[in-house]
Amino acid sequence: MRFLKLFEWKLKGFYPYVPFLGNSMETQQELMGMTDWLPAEVPGCVQNDLWKAGWIDDPYKDMNSLKCEWVENRWWMYRTNFSISVAPDESILLIFKGIDYKAHFYFNGHFLATHEGMFEPVELTIDSDLCQNENELTVLFEHVPDEMGQIGYTSETHTQKSRFNYKWDFSTRLVPIGLWDDVYVKVIKSAYWGEVQLTTSFDEQTGNIRWHGALKGPASTSVHPSDDLAAIAEVVHNGESLGKWKSAVLQSGSFEIDMALSNISLWYPNGLGEQPLYQVKVGLYHDGELLDEWTGRTGFRCLEWITNEEAPTDAFPYSVNMNSSRMYIKGMNLTPLDMMYGTATKKRYEDVVLKLKKANVNLVRVWGGGLIEKDVFYELCDEHGILIWQEFIQSSSGIDNIPSQKPEFLRLLERAAYSALTRKRNHISLACWSGGNELRDELGIPSTAEDRNIALLQTMVHGLDPHRHFFPTSASGPNEFLSLDTPGENYDVHGPWKYAGPVEQYRLYNSSDSLLQSEFGVDGLASYASMLRFINKTELKVQTMQENDVWRHHGEWWCTKDREDEMFGDINDLQEFVVASQWTQAEGLRYALEANRRRKYRNSGSIVWQFNEPFPNVSCTSVIDYYHQPKMAYYWVRKAFANRHLSLKYDQLIIDPNVPFYPELYFHNSLDEGELNWTIECISPQGELFHIQKGRHSIHSNTSTKLETLDWNVSTMSERIVIVRLSGSFIGESYKSNTSYNLEANTYLFSTKQSHYFSDWLRAPSADLSWSHVRNSGYDAIEIYEVVNTGPIPALYIVAAHREGEVEKILFSEQNYSVLFAGEKLQFEVERHSWGNDAVDPSSIYFKTLHSAGR
Repeated sequence: MRFLKLFEWKLKGFYPYVPFLGNSMETQQELMGMTDWLPAEVPGCVQNDLWKAGWIDDPYKDMNSLKCEWVENRWWMYRTNFSISVAPDESILLIFKGIDYKAHFYFNGHFLATHEGMFEPVELTIDSDLCQNENELTVLFEHVPDEMGQIGYTSETHTQKSRFNYKWDFSTRLVPIGLWDDVYVKVIKSAYWGEVQLTTSFDEQTGNIRWHGALKGPASTSVHPSDDLAAIAEVVHNGESLGKWKSAVLQSGSFEIDMALSNISLWYPNGLGEQPLYQVKVGLYHDGELLDEWTGRTGFRCLEWITNEEAPTDAFPYSVNMNSSRMYIKGMNLTPLDMMYGTATKKRYEDVVLKLKKANVNLVRVWGGGLIEKDVFYELCDEHGILIWQEFIQSSSGIDNIPSQKPEFLRLLERAAYSALTRKRNHISLACWSGGNELRDELGIPSTAEDRNIALLQTMVHGLDPHRHFFPTSASGPNEFLSLDTPGENYDVHGPWKYAGPVEQYRLYNSSDSLLQSEFGVDGLASYASMLRFINKTELKVQTMQENDVWRHHGEWWCTKDREDEMFGDINDLQEFVVASQWTQAEGLRYALEANRRRKYRNSGSIVWQFNEPFPNVSCTSVIDYYHQPKMAYYWVRKAFANRHLSLKYDQLIIDPNVPFYPELYFHNSLDEGELNWTIECISPQGELFHIQKGRHSIHSNTSTKLETLDWNVSTMSERIVIVRLSGSFIGESYKSNTSYNLEANTYLFSTKQSHYFSDWLRAPSADLSWSHVRNSGYDAIEIYEVVNTGPIPALYIVAAHREGEVEKILFSEQNYSVLFAGEKLQFEVERHSWGNDAVDPSSIYFKTLHSAGR
């Protein structure tokens, strides 16, 4: 058994069909193609190789992507040479994990096959008599198919190719071609492992792993129980072998092994426990010779989808029951990491999953307009406790949203779904499947299994992954979009994606009766430092999408200028615009999450649209930008998702001194019971403390609890900003020694102004800060600093920063955007290295308040 990963590739471009002819009919000479052979990266895509070779300019810069659209209309040939020894009784298996999109395969000049479809591996067997000392492998890609972008007709969809590349609200049009995942050569003999199914069960601390493996290869069609084939399985946990098990071939030509384990540890989602993984290795032997080996990891957990409290009888089960306890969904929607998704590396996936984990996320929805992701993503989610809601590759199109019934599409969908189900079902992080994004019938009602397309997928899930739940689509209705006009019909809903204003945003979420909000968001600008990376500096000025073509190209749907002018007054400084826009996005998202969480478990959770973006946008609904720079919203979502969290319910951000103001205090607890001490402080931007209130409450486990209705005397308030900070300490079951730990403070801003509500804060003087380096944490290049507010006024939203030349960048710290009152101090853990950037010198790190941007 030998493997070889193929790295060294070349690439050449042609006009359509030219390679099929080869030589000119008129001159008999070779048709050269439109490029010479260029270096190629695999995995990757043609556009990335052309960019590196200088054929196209940076497609993410300004409007350059418009100049790249010719690439998708050409044919492209990949070629590699490799040596591998093959005995006469052996064959080689070529494994292509990702073909994008329609390709023809040749080996040493022999045509092998044609394949269409992105989401199923291609396996081609080559007999030894075709192998040479030096082998040539050629893959010829046709031009990309014409497909629907975000706007079009879902019923006319005819491919299994990612649709977001054809233009979406968070991306431009950039349609990749090429080998988007790994390519391997594997030497095989009589048989090798094909499909594998791994399931676990447990009773108290005793667990069972059941492994079922099917054979492929010549022997798989002729084996019978007397054949001297055997499977030997081994389970390894924390580097220790827990035992070995042996099985002979079954009458069906497959193997089944039950592995009983004692003293197992349960797997929990992020924030609720650990994620112990058990490695399973299964060797296929013939007369004692190892033919093939399968390796995977699994865990022990019991995940059930159950109905919400007080849910209508016809509602789907939207609540997660994990290991016999309810789990509130703290979710994010994931788009592909990059327009050129083949270029996404393991390190980039690691950065995304770790940022999800640090944001207290426990579930991610892999959206149906994007990808069945690379294996590394599912492996990382297994490791870090991120449950996966996986959609099949279908999405709405606006004009009609009816799932395609075209026979050829259904054939491709069935193949892609079969591949996804059989390859991803072994991941312990996989929580459910969904038919796709925002699919509807002719009447605009979310699709059900009465649709032939959806029925096909439901049947496949039930047959191939019967332990997992299937949702027909997201949102699953009966309302697709959150509507206060039709109460009682907001089961699983989407939207809105805009901040509704300083009054309506709060009325909407306070009145919502959604059972699950699986997609919604608020838009906000990218950081100034990020904008500098993809927009010419001459374009970096305050403007609207309507006024500037480059800005429109990078986020046309998500202009926030009018919103920020209303909230903060006329803004003419771009860095002030960024601060204002990011603050409003953070405030809008934070309140929506807290409002939904106050209805736990009548509401089973929130899944924010969206976590990331595959294209750099001036403005977007993402909470981290293309360069993985978190916006302010990331940190406020992180707090709203914390296991223990104080929140405030209110009707609007604008306080009228002539109208009574009765906000309500809530405590959200995902863990054990205990005693809560809480404090509310109301302070002016000048540091005047004009209200303080304290209390103590007993808290039940896994609840959201209303603590107090607050009666504030607002009649004496003049026109100013009101800063309200919630803080507290908690003594839980695990703290029997009566030691407590402090909760992260949660700070709100209100205004008594009747226009340009927060202009005073945006343009207020900066607080005085001092800081000192405490120590290096010893891992992940994290530096610890103590930051002190040395002045008399509150320090609103402190961030860690450093400069690269003239560019100021905010560094990642979970304490970013904290608030310190006069004389207070806080330790910041600062990551001095982030994905795509060099490590920062600790001596260059400094701290500032957010509203001092540009000063």
